[in-house]
Amino acid sequence: MPEIYSNVLSELRSVDGVKMTALGSRDGFLISDYETSDSEMLTLMGASMIRAAETAAKGFDRPSLNRVIVDFSGGKLIAASAGPKAVVSLMTNQEASLDTIISKLDLIVDKIKEII
Repeated sequence: MPEIYSNVLSELRSVDGVKMTALGSRDGFLISDYETSDSEMLTLMGASMIRAAETAAKGFDRPSLNRVIVDFSGGKLIAASAGPKAVVSLMTNQEASLDTIISKLDLIVDKIKEII
């Protein structure tokens, strides 16, 4: 089963500007990654960001959360909810096109929801 996730993540990793990708549980445990050394940290950060954003969204009476984007010098960290059990996290370079990445990320999230 992890090979299926790796194949799906490789599609996301092939998008120009994407440097790292990982799939983790909502608790931050690594499920699958695509050849990166910092996957566990990426997974933990993505899960934490999603949990915090969901708490904030509920406080503002916004029950649905798609993704969280952190913009820092050198790139962006994006975490997207992949249903009640998983989070897809990725790191981009600074020049990455968010429109292209988010479009692909949405497709990948849908695929992962079907698998899980």
